Amino acid sequence: MPQLTLQATPRTHEGTRPTRRVRKTGFIPAVVYGKTTQPLSLLIERRAFTKFLHVRRGEHGVLTLQVQDPVHGGAGKPLEKPVLIKQIQQDPVHGEITHVDFHAIILSEQIRVKVPVVLKGEPVGVKQDRGVLEHFLREVEVECLPTAIPKSIEHDVSQMKIGDTLHLKDLIVPAGSKMMSDPAGVIASVLTPKEEKVEAVAAETVTEPEVIREKKPEAEGEEASEQPAKKEEKAPEKTEKKEK
Repeated sequence: MPQLTLQATPRTHEGTRPTRRVRKTGFIPAVVYGKTTQPLSLLIERRAFTKFLHVRRGEHGVLTLQVQDPVHGGAGKPLEKPVLIKQIQQDPVHGEITHVDFHAIILSEQIRVKVPVVLKGEPVGVKQDRGVLEHFLREVEVECLPTAIPKSIEHDVSQMKIGDTLHLKDLIVPAGSKMMSDPAGVIASVLTPKEEKVEAVAAETVTEPEVIREKKPEAEGEEASEQPAKKEEKAPEKTEKKEK
């Protein structure tokens, strides 16, 4: 895929109020820096930058910034800088992009970037044995040229059974890239399904009424035993009257 170009202009006014005015006009404040580049404050068009994110499906694609010459009022030849997106700041409420950090790179030098890991297919342990696929590591670090950054690293997990584990060493890295993350790192595992405790709950609900029923005959027995005792106490009083 060819590199995309984004127009940028130097930002001359700093501060909160000028930045708010700039955002209302459809621009985003940005800064570019690197090993051989002094930090430079810029303005980029919001619509063009959003288009780049959609085309690249992420933040790892190389972008060429064309910075207008501020000395000649933009009439001179623009300065071109190949860059990578280092950080995107967003409004926590509206989700609108508020600032972008670019990292200037050299196209002929190797760089390290994080690439997403995509798992393809449904494991046998999930489909047949009702296991659970846990995806732990979703990005890996690779080293490559800026022009050869892979969009993602895919792996087929359809043959994984319960108890199987996928490690970084099992991935096939695209040509021109070198894995920099720990090969022993765990990417995903198929775990045993959790046991349901339905029978234990049902047993508890059955035992409760049985305990209540057993107490009823005991109460009746106690009342019956108390009544004869009262009659025996009254009997001696009658015999005393007859003797008189």
